[in-house]
Amino acid sequence: MTRHPDTPAPLLNGPFLGPAAIAEGLITAEQLRSEIWVRMAKGVYTHVSTRPDSLPTMARVVALMLPKGALLGGSAAAALHGADYWRRGDPIAVVTPRDAPLHPFKVRGAAVRITHAEVLPEDTTRTLGIPLTAPLRTAFDLTRLAVPGRSTADPANLRENVAALNTFLAVGRTRGDTRSTLFTPHLFRTYIARDRFYRWRGVRRAAAVARFARTELESPEESRLMMDLVGAGLPVPEVQYEVSIGARRDRRARLDLCYVFDEGKSLVAIEYDGEVHAQRRHEDIERWQLIRDQGVRLYVVTSRTRDTVLPSAIAEVKARLRRQGATIGDYHPRQAARLQREAADRLRATEC
Repeated sequence: MTRHPDTPAPLLNGPFLGPAAIAEGLITAEQLRSEIWVRMAKGVYTHVSTRPDSLPTMARVVALMLPKGALLGGSAAAALHGADYWRRGDPIAVVTPRDAPLHPFKVRGAAVRITHAEVLPEDTTRTLGIPLTAPLRTAFDLTRLAVPGRSTADPANLRENVAALNTFLAVGRTRGDTRSTLFTPHLFRTYIARDRFYRWRGVRRAAAVARFARTELESPEESRLMMDLVGAGLPVPEVQYEVSIGARRDRRARLDLCYVFDEGKSLVAIEYDGEVHAQRRHEDIERWQLIRDQGVRLYVVTSRTRDTVLPSAIAEVKARLRRQGATIGDYHPRQAARLQREAADRLRATEC
C-alpha cells in the first residue's frame, strides 16, 4: 500500500482531479476532506496555498473540466492576457465549438458562462497551461456581445464594450513601453472586417466600438467616463491632454478627458479618481490644484460622486458649445443602433 503524506508534492502545484489522484495512490478520499484541501468544483480540488480565490487558480480549475477544443474567453481571458478588466464576481466565460457538447457547471468563487461558437486555430492560445481565446478574438467577443444580465438594446452595452477594448489596447503602454502591446486599433478593425465574421451576432456593435478606440486611456473607468460624456450628447473629448503647470509652467500634467475652447485658452477637464489613486492621494490633490491655478475648469469624478459631479461637468460643456453655435443632440445612446450600422458599413468599405 502506498504511503499517503498529508501534502503530496505533485498535488501542490495547482488544481487536480480528485478521483484521478486517489486512483494513482497520491491521496485518499479521507485526506481530501482535510481543511488544507479546497473543493473547487465537482471532483476538482486544490491546496490552500494555491490561492483558491485567485483568477489563475479558478481558470485552471475550469480548464480541467473543458472538452477538447473549448477555451476560456471573456473578461477572464482578457485578464490573463494582461488587461485590467476582470473583477471578482465576474462570470468566467467559456467558448466551445458548436459541435462540442458542454453542460453548465459551477466553480467555487465564480459562475461559468458557456457560449457555443466557431473556434479556429488562430483563435487559440495558451497561458499558464490554460487554453484561452487569443487576444484579438477575446477583444472581438467582448466588444460584440452584450454585457451579461443586460438586454442587447441596453445603451450601457456599448459603453462597457468600449471599456473592454480600450483596456486591451492599454496593455504594454504604461510608461511609454509599447513593445508588449497586444494589438493596435487598426489591426482590430481589420480583424473584425473579415468575411468570416460578416453575419456574426454583434459585429456591427464591434465596429461601432472600434470608432471609440483610444490607446491612451489607462483604465476601464476612464473609458466608461468618456462614453458617459458621449452618451450625454457631447463630442468625444480629447484624451490625456497635456498642460503646463507650476509657477514657472515648467511641469507637465495630463488630463484624462478634456474639452478645448478658444484655441486652447480655455479648458474643461474631467478626471476619474479611482481606487488606484489612493496610494498617491496627496500628489493628486497638489496636481489638481496646480491645474486649477492655470484656469482649467476641473471636475474630479469618483464612484460616489459620479451622479452629482458628472452632470455639472456635462452642463458646463454643453453651455460653452452652444455659445459657440454648436448644436448638441443625443448622439449616443439613443442613436446607438444607427451608429453601429453606419460604422460597420464604413468599416467594410475601407478594410475589405
